[in-house]
Formats: sequence, C-alpha cells, structure tokens
Amino acid sequence: MKKSVFVIDDHTAIREGFRAILERSGSYIVTGESSSAEEVLARLDGGEACPDLFIVDISLPGMGGIELVSALGSRSRSPVVILSMHRRYDYMIRAFRAGAAGYVSKDAGVECILSALAAASAGGAYLDPISLRLFLDEVASGRRSASPVEEAEPVHRAVDALSDREEEVFDLLASGKRAEDIAAALGLSQKTVENHLSNITTKLGAHNRFELYRLAARAGNDR
Repeated sequence: MKKSVFVIDDHTAIREGFRAILERSGSYIVTGESSSAEEVLARLDGGEACPDLFIVDISLPGMGGIELVSALGSRSRSPVVILSMHRRYDYMIRAFRAGAAGYVSKDAGVECILSALAAASAGGAYLDPISLRLFLDEVASGRRSASPVEEAEPVHRAVDALSDREEEVFDLLASGKRAEDIAAALGLSQKTVENHLSNITTKLGAHNRFELYRLAARAGNDR
C-alpha cells in the first residue's frame, strides 16, 4: 500500500518535482502540498486528514521549517523529513530536537530522499551520508569540524586571496545562497558562478565543494 505524503515547500517547481519523483517510485503518493507552514497548519486544524509522512523545506517564508516540525508534532504522529540546503551541525541538532525523523540535503539526490522516507516510515531516523559524516565529525571532536584551511588560519584571512568578484560569490555562499541564487543576485550565468566556486575552492585549499560549504558556513557564523 502506498504511503501518503504532504510536501511543504514555497517553490512550486520543487513541489511538482517531488510529486513526480515520489509517485514514480511506486511507494508513495502526494496527497497534499503547501507553500507555507501557516497554510498546512490551518488545513490540519480545519480537519484535513494527516498524511503518513511530511516533507518540509527548512527555509520557509514566515514560520520556518524547524518550527513547523514542532507544530506538526502537536497535531500528528506522522514522521517529518526535513529538506535543507544547509549541511550544518546546529541545524541538524535543532531539527532532530524539534522531532524530525530525517534530515536530507537538497543536493543529496533522489535515493537519499526515498531512503529518508523509508526510514521514517519504519520508525527510524535518517541523515544523508555526507551530512552524517559531518555530524559524526562534530560529535567526535566536540567542536566545529575544521578543514585544512581552518586549522592553518582563520577563514577571513584566507578570503583575502580572493578577487573582488570571488569574494562577493563567497559572501553570498556564506549567507546560505545556492549557485543559482548567487547567479541571479549578481547578474551572472550559473556556469560563471560555478567557475568562480571552483576557483574559490582551489584558492581556499578546500579539497572539494563540501569543504567549501563548511568554510562558507564558518565564515557566515564569524561575521
């Protein structure tokens, strides 16, 4: 029997994408969609039946996704999977403390989303593999995981090696923007932004894009 899923995301295209992915899997059917936390809560309070599972974007207008997880917990026993563009330890902790059953990065891939839903349905918990590695690094070290650049010098010193445009891109990345958002904000093509990100990764000594995101997250916290 297919599990019913309610998707909460403020982007119509993303909701449509989820509907196609989930229904194509053969295991799930999307029975509800909403663009805001307030809307879904009003619908549930108005008597709409609870689904088997919720997928909630962490970044919503108005009430945020983590706050919504708590609100849903007082109305339903249905598991909630958080979808996030942030691979940050503090966000993961807050999500699970609020009652989330899963936390999946938006760039983790379709299989991770399906795995999170399966784990949540079975009463378990799920972190996508890269987020899990970061989470365990943090727990083991008792501090923010440090990349080679972070161990060698503060992030703000390393950023001095960037060009003015690269620093603009890095600043937007540190504020939580994705490549497509950065492109729109700076009036650049996404390919140009990707090239800048590759150059920034090299200049900051990060081994991969994931380490770059962690550097950006730290820089954002330090400002």
